[in-house]
Amino acid sequence: MAYCQEDKDKDSVDKMVLDFIQSSRHSISSNALNQEQLDRVKKLFDDCLSYVINYSKNMKLPTLIICNSINKYSAILPVKESQSIYKYYLLYDIYLNTINRAFDIVFFNERDPGHDLWKLAYELYAEDATLDNDEILTIYYGLNKIALGEFELQSTDSCDLQFVLYVQERYIICHELGHWIYKMTKNDDLGHLLNINYCESFDRLVEDIKAILYDVFDQYGKIYKDKDYIALIQEQYKIADEKQEIIEECFSDALAYAMVFDHIDKEYPNNKSKKLFAGQALFLEMMNLQLLAMQHMSVSEQSFESAASIRITFLRNYVGLYFEDDEKSFESMIEETVVRYEHRITDIILECFAELEERANNVYDALFSNDKLNVNEIIGL
Repeated sequence: MAYCQEDKDKDSVDKMVLDFIQSSRHSISSNALNQEQLDRVKKLFDDCLSYVINYSKNMKLPTLIICNSINKYSAILPVKESQSIYKYYLLYDIYLNTINRAFDIVFFNERDPGHDLWKLAYELYAEDATLDNDEILTIYYGLNKIALGEFELQSTDSCDLQFVLYVQERYIICHELGHWIYKMTKNDDLGHLLNINYCESFDRLVEDIKAILYDVFDQYGKIYKDKDYIALIQEQYKIADEKQEIIEECFSDALAYAMVFDHIDKEYPNNKSKKLFAGQALFLEMMNLQLLAMQHMSVSEQSFESAASIRITFLRNYVGLYFEDDEKSFESMIEETVVRYEHRITDIILECFAELEERANNVYDALFSNDKLNVNEIIGL
């Protein structure tokens, strides 16, 4: 784990926050971050921050903390310094990049993905078992992952893959900055400090997000009213209508998309193909997150699968606004991405998830009787 801020302020980093992160995250000690990685993320963080903030001497910017853990997900951590003043930390977990890279390699490859998806499934379940302090399943899943050997689909680190991963990493940092802006704007008047021309106001963007979601679910309800999954549409509509958390997620996504496309427009001016490729990278990121949510749903009573589905719906309809001059290309890219992702990843790995869940049940049914370990079941027909 590492943290980044101005050198003169390093001694003032809240030790309680660092201790909390250290105790709540399962760091990957075998893959420690080097200084080059830390410097790269810090530079990216500063660049993303410059897109949204008119710097002020009196403004407390979020402190960047970088970790590499199987918890995977980044977060904004508010720490109350006084009755009405918060200090914010952006906890950036670089490990999600590793997971994204594994999925992205499978997506862009042409070879049979079965072996690698089984290996990846075992890894994901081993990680969740570790987080649940389940040593039996950690060992079972981990040994099966090792037994499969190395990944077969090796990346050539092509420029295309590196661009996709770069967009996805930028999105993650910008999304967390979106959470910071959301929390700060609700508590303080930041209008004069925000360097954002993506919306007229905080309240306007929130209302636009709600309007997009309501409109989409209304359309889905009419189109699919006689289908079996109308209940799912109604459930997601209810979540969007009642849970402020999903609005905050979509708000953060909206700002992240805006920051990503602003950057692409500056780096690749008038390059429609690069902009469309960035859109595909964002869509792949959200599909990766949805798949992780589906996997987590099979091992935990708490899941963010519905929220992930809503966010994909929001992406499809909100990001489309950036391609109003070429809607056909955008829609074609989305459809082709969905079909390929389902064929190469979703259809296969969901079977893996179902099989691994059943195998976990078999392990416990065979090894434990009245909460006691039955070693005799390990050997013998």
